[in-house]
Amino acid sequence: MITYNQLSLADILLDCQEKFDDDKPAFLQMLEEHIALDDIILQSFYNHYYSSTGRPRDYPLSAMLWALILQKIFSVPTDSLLIPMLRYSQHLRKFCGFHKVPNATRITRFKQDFIDDLSAFFESLVDLTEPICQAVDSAKADMTIFDSTGIEAYVTENNPKYADSVIRSIKPLLKAA
Repeated sequence: MITYNQLSLADILLDCQEKFDDDKPAFLQMLEEHIALDDIILQSFYNHYYSSTGRPRDYPLSAMLWALILQKIFSVPTDSLLIPMLRYSQHLRKFCGFHKVPNATRITRFKQDFIDDLSAFFESLVDLTEPICQAVDSAKADMTIFDSTGIEAYVTENNPKYADSVIRSIKPLLKAA
């Protein structure tokens, strides 16, 4: 007689964490099995990406999105660091769906050209994953945040010319004192 074992979301989360820590290709396989990215991509994003540009796209939309998702999962801070990762890892390249790896400017341009679509896409991912996180552990789900330390607001104080002008204006005051 076959015995059945009831799995909980906590068991699945623990299995995910073990696979992520121990076996990267198995982790990628698990992502591929459980996330149907083509079903999650908003139709408006798909239409905008594949709108007539006069020539076909070199990289599929799903490949670009998987690369950005992996960049967040593996905490890769810049696009220029993501490229060698994709170049040297056949598993990552195959998982994303790249036949050849795009350069950093291509990825940056993708982010700039489709910023509104990307924002809507990632917001839809939050709407999809939030109930799952709440079911696993609501206290931890309430603490989930995104590290925004690398994001600088475009304000006058962040401009080096502003700092130079403040220093220049202070120097005469210091000489006079």
